[in-house]
Amino acid sequence: MFNKKAQLGIIEFKFAIIGLILGIILTLAVVYMANNGILIPFKLGFVCSNV
Repeated sequence: MFNKKAQLGIIEFKFAIIGLILGIILTLAVVYMANNGILIPFKLGFVCSNV
């Protein structure tokens, strides 16, 4: 019942979800810094429409 394939699938799913969440958080941080002029000197108007 508890074979290696089932455990490997759960572990891979956990890493995929953690990577997805970290990717979303990092993307939001980069967009925030870009729109406030911290990271790059231009605004990302296609992401935030309050230009």
